[in-house]
Amino acid sequence: MPKKLIYWLIIFILLTSFTMGCDLFKREQPQKEVTETAKEPEQAASHLRRTVFYFVNEHNFLVPVTRDIPWVEGIGKAALENLVDNAELRAELAEKGLRPTLPEGTRVLGMSINDGLAKVDFNANFLQFSDKTAEQNAINSVVYTLTEFPAIKQVQILIDGKVLEKTPYSNEVKALERKGINLETLEASVIASAEMVPVTLYFKSGSSSGNFDYFVPVTRMVSRTQNQIKTALEELIKGPADGTALVSPLPKDTKVLDVIQKDSEVVVNFSKEIEGYGGGVDVEQSVVNSVVLTVSEFPGVELVSIQVEGRAGVLPEGTVLETPIFKPLYVNPNSI
Repeated sequence: MPKKLIYWLIIFILLTSFTMGCDLFKREQPQKEVTETAKEPEQAASHLRRTVFYFVNEHNFLVPVTRDIPWVEGIGKAALENLVDNAELRAELAEKGLRPTLPEGTRVLGMSINDGLAKVDFNANFLQFSDKTAEQNAINSVVYTLTEFPAIKQVQILIDGKVLEKTPYSNEVKALERKGINLETLEASVIASAEMVPVTLYFKSGSSSGNFDYFVPVTRMVSRTQNQIKTALEELIKGPADGTALVSPLPKDTKVLDVIQKDSEVVVNFSKEIEGYGGGVDVEQSVVNSVVLTVSEFPGVELVSIQVEGRAGVLPEGTVLETPIFKPLYVNPNSI
């Protein structure tokens, strides 16, 4: 073979190898970077999971509290075990004016999740309630704590492997969903009326010692209207029922001028009276949080914008309202 032909053949092979090498480099490098980046957050958070639990306060209201617990396999079962009454948990919660919801000695025998339904098998101690209120709070505590997990939409309770259909205090417990938390006492005619719908309002409360302030979700039946979010905010301003030890941070003379929802954002326009809360950074923040939590309970709401007399400015203590507020991921962290 002529030397000149061999020379050009070698050059061709070298160029082809170089080009293929460049193509492989371009395909593999981004894939490697994505894989490494995806692992970092998981590794950083592998030891703890932020979880919302529902405990009972001194006035028998269920209260959501955010706590960090070890991230283990079967985190749902572990969450339920953190609701069971024992000396250590009782002492920890007592400082905040709260107490566990599940009777002492309750054990989670098993748990499965399929198509959004969580089946939880308790031992018989689960049914050892002191009264009907304690029983209802325990059931709601289980349902609300578990449905904080995105994969769970409904809960079914079993006792020693058998489906629980009716409790000792005659509560029917089939497939349970998030509804009716801290339901206000109502007449039977109101409950049965098709013109009444439930809304969840977030009022403020705290421990008698003053060591812990928190928000309490309350279910109130209200008239069906064309603007249900506006109706809910008007009820929030009216405040809680008498004798509940709850308060609304919003001044009672505040008016809801308008509520507009566009896609996932809700814009709320209040009258200037909302600024008459009496001053203080904590109170001002409670006003904002109470509004955002209440509005965020409506399906599809991810952002809440607050205006005063049509303007998104700054509240007296410096809270900036110029940008929308995201729906909170957690309620009542331990540090609140």
